[in-house]
Amino acid sequence: MSELNMKSIVLTRAEALFLDDTLTVMTDRETMSGIAGIRPLGASAMMAAPPDLIDRIGMAVLLTTSTNAISEAVLVVDDQELYLLRECAQSSIKFDDEPVGFNLKRKIYLALLEDSYTDSLQFAKLMVDMETDSTVARQQARENFT
Repeated sequence: MSELNMKSIVLTRAEALFLDDTLTVMTDRETMSGIAGIRPLGASAMMAAPPDLIDRIGMAVLLTTSTNAISEAVLVVDDQELYLLRECAQSSIKFDDEPVGFNLKRKIYLALLEDSYTDSLQFAKLMVDMETDSTVARQQARENFT
């Protein structure tokens, strides 16, 4: 994990548990070529992740499931880990009646694209307030057609 481009996302209990259930530990066995997960990929795990990411997600699980009424935990990740988590975040997935897939997708993309998203959002808001040529042209065309 590179220290330079670290980002934080805040996980709810359901999101932390969902990610923990979705990921398996990636191992690199020196005697074997390649990288494999401990449990098979399939119904129980969608992606293999490095042990340090599993540990950080595990801490989020412990924090959000503790009796100390902690409802959210911060997960610090780099861009590569965000892209890995994105692969797990299917937008239709619900966990404990929470739309975790949708919520995780938004959090992941906000972390990855924060600067350009802010710029695009500001531009879109400006454009909504302005009457563009295409809007005028469409209106004139409607008036001329009727």
